[in-house]
Amino acid sequence: MVDQEGGSAPNLSRVLKDIASGRPVPCYLLFGEEEFLVKTAQENLLNALLPPGERDLNLFSLDGETADAGQIAATLMTPPLLPGRKVVLVDGTPLLQSKKTLPDLEKSVREHLDRNPARAIRDFLLLLHLAGWHLEDLAADGWKKISPEEWNRTVGGEGAAEREAWLPRVLDACLARGRDAVQGAEATEPLEAVLREGLPEGNHLILTAEAVDKRKRLFHVIAECGVVLEFSPVKGEAKQRQRLQDAVREKIAQSGKKLTPKAWLALGEKTGFQLRATTSALDTLLTYVGDKVAVDEADVEAAVGKSREGTVFALTAALDRKDGREALLVLKDLFDQGVNPLVILAVMAREIRNLLHARLLIDSGRFAEIEREPDYGRFQKQIYPEIKSALGVAGKKEGGLAGQHPYVVYQALKNARRFKAETLVDALEALAEMDLAFKSTPRDPALALERFILRFCP
Repeated sequence: MVDQEGGSAPNLSRVLKDIASGRPVPCYLLFGEEEFLVKTAQENLLNALLPPGERDLNLFSLDGETADAGQIAATLMTPPLLPGRKVVLVDGTPLLQSKKTLPDLEKSVREHLDRNPARAIRDFLLLLHLAGWHLEDLAADGWKKISPEEWNRTVGGEGAAEREAWLPRVLDACLARGRDAVQGAEATEPLEAVLREGLPEGNHLILTAEAVDKRKRLFHVIAECGVVLEFSPVKGEAKQRQRLQDAVREKIAQSGKKLTPKAWLALGEKTGFQLRATTSALDTLLTYVGDKVAVDEADVEAAVGKSREGTVFALTAALDRKDGREALLVLKDLFDQGVNPLVILAVMAREIRNLLHARLLIDSGRFAEIEREPDYGRFQKQIYPEIKSALGVAGKKEGGLAGQHPYVVYQALKNARRFKAETLVDALEALAEMDLAFKSTPRDPALALERFILRFCP
């Protein structure tokens, strides 16, 4: 069954009702450009199929980047460790991609290169794989040998004119991280076979993808035995605003805060009522207000300023890489957009605090697997639960690094290797002093933050 989510997700509601009524299907595929809605639907499906208290032993999360069809099939056919439902979650699978989705991959690389380099690298390597190109051939200006006409003919669209702005950067990122190939994008027959033959009673598969080729045989198999939900941008201003308002309302409710009507309008006007830009700006807003429950128009003006993309988080990515030049460029852009200096400082402090927690974890020697730099799939399944157990406090809400998404923890551990604990402690102390100075003296915030970046990224 294929449903396209055109509004606030009525079809997802029907799927959830079917699960609640005891009529789940073996497989669910969630995909589309609206990443926030895909993630929200994924969590809603997980909650319906497998409540959090039952996930420790009966939820199997596989990294879509590396999990091939055979691995997914084998995991699906393994009985659950405890009686009841078993869910296999594969996030960001390339199994449904093809040359038809190359324009979507190119767009994703451009959009994620600053705020999520790991995602950009993954999608770029998949683009190369599907296009039949090799990283070593494109490195060292080798990409210039591919004419604009050939690039557009292979990838689709007219993106060759803009590739100089992003292609050398993503090539450098791939080489710096030792990534030169993509896995898991090959034959899908093993997964097709187990879906056709039927999964063991109580076993379910959730797949997410940014884009799919609906002509692929695996897509048709999933549609026949399961549910496909597509989250694509809706047309029409009224529908766009309704979808956005529903998404913001749910995100605000989860945070325990309230957004006044004037604040909602101010937020929408600053982000063009675009879903991705608004949810990104909302993250900035919630960080800014802290413990304040009622979020008003003044908070939006102070926190979001003129920003339409939430680029404040591009600054933390540059700090993680110790890229002082890029950090200074992003900082200037943020001030030009009118982003409040206290927002910039708060996000920087949170990132450096995460790096410090990660550095202390590494230095403690308590988790030997961390030193081996495991891939994300193994980290999420084997190491993260140990870290969460060691840092969490039973019966209390977790905070700090232990309360973060496993991918955030994984990235913090990777990035923390570039810093000494003493450096991070000194940085936090400097930010605390700046916070006090910004609130009590006429000190120039731009100059203070520039000096901090130059010290932090020598």
